[in-house]
Amino acid sequence: MTSSHSDCCISRQRTWSVPIPVFYHAETKEPLLNEETVVHIKSIISQKGSDAWWYMSVEELLPENYRDKASDYVKGTDTMDVWFDSGSSWAAVLENRNGLRFPADLYVEIISIAVGFPAG
Repeated sequence: MTSSHSDCCISRQRTWSVPIPVFYHAETKEPLLNEETVVHIKSIISQKGSDAWWYMSVEELLPENYRDKASDYVKGTDTMDVWFDSGSSWAAVLENRNGLRFPADLYVEIISIAVGFPAG
C-alpha cells in the first residue's frame, strides 16, 4: 500500500514532518533529550526553521556543554506524528498572533487531510 506513496513510512509518520530533537549515543543508543538540548534546538529552529535539524551537524545542534562529545552522538531521524503536530498547532497560532481569540471558532488544516490518507 505504501510503495506508491513515498511520503509515508511504517510508523504512520511522514518523512517530511517536524523532527523529534533527540540524539542517540552511537555505541549505547542511549537517548540524549533533556531541557538543555530542547531549549537550544528550539532557539535554532526559531531562527532557521525545522529543516535546520536535517542540514546542520550534530556539533552545531548540540548545546555548548555537549559539543566536545558531538562525535559520540547521532541525530534521531524520527518525526513528530502528523496527527499530534496537526492537532496541537492551533495553540501556537492562537497564542502568537494578535487579534485571534481563544478558543477558536474554527481551525482547519486542509492540506493535512488532503495528503494524509493514501488510497489503498
